[in-house]
Amino acid sequence: MKKAFRPLLILFSACLLFACSDSDNVIEEQVTDQKRPLATFEVTPGDDPFTFNFKNNSTDFKSIEWRFGDDSLSVEDDPSHVFLSDGKFEVTLTATAPDGSTAKKVQVIEIDPEKVAKITAKTFGPGADNKVKFTAASEATIASVKWDFGDGSAVSNDLSPVHQYDPAKLVTATATVVTDKGSTVVVNKLVSSSGTLVEIISNYLVNVGPKFIASQRVGGRWGVVADWRVNDAVKQREGGMGGWDEWEGNSMSMESWGSEPDIVNGKIEQTSLVPVPAGTYYYELKFHDYSSKDQLYSVAAKGNNLPDVGNIENNPANVLGFTKILGSATNGPAIYTKFVNPATQFVTFGFVATFLQPDQNFKLTTIRLYKQDE
Repeated sequence: MKKAFRPLLILFSACLLFACSDSDNVIEEQVTDQKRPLATFEVTPGDDPFTFNFKNNSTDFKSIEWRFGDDSLSVEDDPSHVFLSDGKFEVTLTATAPDGSTAKKVQVIEIDPEKVAKITAKTFGPGADNKVKFTAASEATIASVKWDFGDGSAVSNDLSPVHQYDPAKLVTATATVVTDKGSTVVVNKLVSSSGTLVEIISNYLVNVGPKFIASQRVGGRWGVVADWRVNDAVKQREGGMGGWDEWEGNSMSMESWGSEPDIVNGKIEQTSLVPVPAGTYYYELKFHDYSSKDQLYSVAAKGNNLPDVGNIENNPANVLGFTKILGSATNGPAIYTKFVNPATQFVTFGFVATFLQPDQNFKLTTIRLYKQDE
């Protein structure tokens, strides 16, 4: 019985070994022959800033699908696509192989409204009229423009309207531009009674908020604001600190409360990093709050220092522009100091103040500098 069973066992083992080997060979052949697709493409600009051409360079695919990030898609090999607004769009190409395997490539396309449409406003007619003429220019063909002048007046659909502004205010005008292909871009511009303004603060000043940085701190609240020169008259807080307050979002500050020492000729100032070119400028201050009863000035002056508090007004030889800040406000409108720089030179910006009456202060959140668009 044992002799008969042994040959049968050997034969069964041989068959089992052959079957396993054959199965392994089939699996290896499938892995070797399978090719996954490669998804890749190129993007080139079209005939306007909203139009792009897409060239499919994928391999080993049976079908492809384009999704342009704006709820539209295409199954063409090399489509052209028109975006209908500005913004960031994730373009996704999906390549599918005959066996159903897929590959994807994603590329972000950004359409910047400031680059798509250039909005300008320049003085129109006699300067005393405070009138400006708006224009919109684009590489696209402009079909229409709707202008909101930002001062509560009626909108205009003229391509190049003329508008009169209050010389004491800066406002944000909005142009809604529609192209002949139906694409729309919305551009906001800060405007004065002399025309559009360009922000340039990063070219000339540092540590301008929001969230001012302190170079020194003591306790839980007070410090000295970094990158600005703070004189001893301001440093009368705990530990000889002054010029920086952790409250209200890390603000630049000057404060004299109750029985604390008076501030006499206090200064917080910074000189421009490089000479400021000739031109017309607006120095903008946004406060969390302020309360001024005596003398508080926002100043732009020639050279490397601000004048003393008694030499701010009626000092055109040194002071390019100033604003005297009086009264109280919390989260009020921005305060602007307009000045004309006659020649390329270093300019010093900041505050000069004398607080003799009790309970005077300011907490500043941001500073901006704008140049009149020439």
